Amino acid sequence: MKANKTKSGNYRVQLSAGYDANGKRIIKSFTAPEAWQAIKMAEDYKKGLVVEPKKMTVRDAFEYYIASRNNILSPSTIKGYNTIKNSRLQAIRDFQIDNLKTSDVQMAVNIDAQTLSRKSIKSAVALLKSALSLQEININIDKITLPAQRPNKKDIPPVEKVLNVIIGSDIEIPCLLAMWLSLRISEVRGLKFKDISDDGKYISIRRTKLALNNGDVVREINKTEESTRTNLLPQYLYKKIIILPHSSSEDFIVNINYSSLRSRFKNLMSKNGLDITFHSLRHEFATTLNDLGIPSEYIQKLGGWSTDNVMKSVYTHTTKSKEETYQQNINDFFMALIEKNEKVDNDLLKKVTVKSDS
Repeated sequence: MKANKTKSGNYRVQLSAGYDANGKRIIKSFTAPEAWQAIKMAEDYKKGLVVEPKKMTVRDAFEYYIASRNNILSPSTIKGYNTIKNSRLQAIRDFQIDNLKTSDVQMAVNIDAQTLSRKSIKSAVALLKSALSLQEININIDKITLPAQRPNKKDIPPVEKVLNVIIGSDIEIPCLLAMWLSLRISEVRGLKFKDISDDGKYISIRRTKLALNNGDVVREINKTEESTRTNLLPQYLYKKIIILPHSSSEDFIVNINYSSLRSRFKNLMSKNGLDITFHSLRHEFATTLNDLGIPSEYIQKLGGWSTDNVMKSVYTHTTKSKEETYQQNINDFFMALIEKNEKVDNDLLKKVTVKSDS
């Protein structure tokens, strides 16, 4: 059995399934991202294990699409797809895909718009489009009208106020890694002692630790190519990190599980009258850099953003020397705030070199 590559880049296997009432041969087609997957589909069909496309529901199409990529995509992406399958576009979940119309999808979108954000619905519609395309079902998804973006009126508190709450707390290090270096929570939890350079001046962000299925999954890869980066490590942070108990350079710097870190942060903020999430610390980073007059292309590079969906992207090259100059500006800003904080150990401050050698 042979799979042929199509113009779309997928692979197709065709089987003869007998003849119709007019004596015309019936051809069954099976398409998948990889040749072996298309072959397996055809073999399963011969064994009576495959749902025929004409009998496939929207939910079936979602399940098949996810199964065809579970060894290709990241665990967090698969988890997100399963969330869509189980809780998005439920109004059409039992519709057969060969009878599905654009108006049906629009109806489901309209229902979901009562409780879901534009982003959630947009992701669901995009997955539906991919799942239908894999089954060679083409409807005009681009005609679907999505709900308007709801304005986010919540202002983030001043960085000085947040920093005052964080300093001296039992989650000071993970919070500073997020707010000072703009790390995602998965990147914070993925850092190891070996990621710090021998001279203690740099830290490399090159893996993530994700909370999936009631456990942790470590990925030796970041969310995007731009997320893998090396930043100047503020010496205040270095001194705090290096005294943490650890038996080897392979140990994780932040040894706190995802749920505990989020709940401890929420409780700390709530106790001090602040209504922000851990992820808001990255917003603090971007806002602070913007207020310091650092160009947007450098904010994007230092924060590990890849598109203008989160950070306005300027498609110009950035130089390493400039990046370090701006990083040092950030370090000086935060150190000035930390030095004013009464909760900071003065002996620790004496050991800190505010200016880097570069």
